[in-house]
Amino acid sequence: MYETLLFPSVLHENWQMMPWERIGMTGVLSRLHAKGALEIGTFYGGSLSLISQFAESVISIDVDPEVNQRFNCPANVNIWIGDSADLVPKALAHFNELKMPLNFILLDADHSAAAVTRDLNLILDYKPREPLILLMHDSGNSECRRGILAADWASNPHMHVLECDFVPGQIIEHSIKDGRGEIWGGLALAYFLPEPRTGLPRITQSAASSLRCLNHLMLNIPPIS
Repeated sequence: MYETLLFPSVLHENWQMMPWERIGMTGVLSRLHAKGALEIGTFYGGSLSLISQFAESVISIDVDPEVNQRFNCPANVNIWIGDSADLVPKALAHFNELKMPLNFILLDADHSAAAVTRDLNLILDYKPREPLILLMHDSGNSECRRGILAADWASNPHMHVLECDFVPGQIIEHSIKDGRGEIWGGLALAYFLPEPRTGLPRITQSAASSLRCLNHLMLNIPPIS
């Protein structure tokens, strides 16, 4: 019931984010007043229906051609179907050709470490015209976290701060079996500015110890380094 009050005009069904992640993303978007926004991973359009309320122009990328049949696309959104390896560079070039600042990116697509790193390195080729915030969903998941940490953050002189636990991940209750579960969710946040930084970017993991303990106790998988 409360979703209608907190997230009006948002597609709640099949939106793969917890309430605190949704609130975190809403807060970021409401402060940014984004001109251009890019989403990588559309699925059922939950996050997209929120992003479209705060950004002037949105490109959403997904590999599944059936995405267009799942919901009514907002007027300020263009959905591009194809591999993010091809379409992310094209989307960044598209915003540059329009001379439109890209202020917001959500990465929530292929969750393998290799794919996360690949997509992030493509994004890191972008030089921002205005402040840009990049959110990465499922940053609490061990595989996604490895992909995030493996990206070449220092290669972009305009990337100033990466907080891997802007919103921490958690064990998903319905995944628990025999006392073991999986950690999903969480939002990592990277902050870009037109002005280049001095020195290396600041990279923090404010919930790393908590996630390391959860991985050890519940999942019996190697801890996040």
